[in-house]
Amino acid sequence: MLNSFIAKEGQNKILYLFVAFFIFLVLDCEFLTFVFFVLTIVFTYIYRNKKLQKDYDISDILSPVSGNVSSIDKQGTKTLVYIDVSLWDNHILRAPKNGNFVVKQKKGLHTLLDSLKAKKLNETATLIYSDMKIELISSLYGTDIVLNTNEALMGDKLGVFLHGQAIIEIDKSKELLITLNKKLEAGKTVIARAK
Repeated sequence: MLNSFIAKEGQNKILYLFVAFFIFLVLDCEFLTFVFFVLTIVFTYIYRNKKLQKDYDISDILSPVSGNVSSIDKQGTKTLVYIDVSLWDNHILRAPKNGNFVVKQKKGLHTLLDSLKAKKLNETATLIYSDMKIELISSLYGTDIVLNTNEALMGDKLGVFLHGQAIIEIDKSKELLITLNKKLEAGKTVIARAK
């Protein structure tokens, strides 16, 4: 039942914070009680598991993460969409389309993504579909990128991605339906569709 409200990846962290809150409440440490109460609320918000209504066409490509579109580039026959994921976005990583995909993960650092060096050294995970690719680059407040499966239906939960940048590479044969600075919701916003 708890899984329908809070992602299982965050349940232990929230439980530890709540236990620390309760211990400091019993010990009558008001400041630390307040700090751990606020942290419990913040982590509950960060790991919230939003309900998803599936009302889209099979040819749609959904946003795999929640965040803001920071850039859209064209490279040859591909379109690159850059999505910045902040701590206040929904962190459930969702399947953008039906099918199997290959996962390539590279362990690394968790530094700010303000330089090219950071993008090369930070932890990354790449999901490769037959006609698209998603690269997740973790940032300062991100945790290890954990993916639960390598096949899924459109909109299904794949894992959790806390903080960083998602780069989605889409074939130019798809019509892009988003613009710069648009707020995207994982598993809900349609980012592209077959022409």
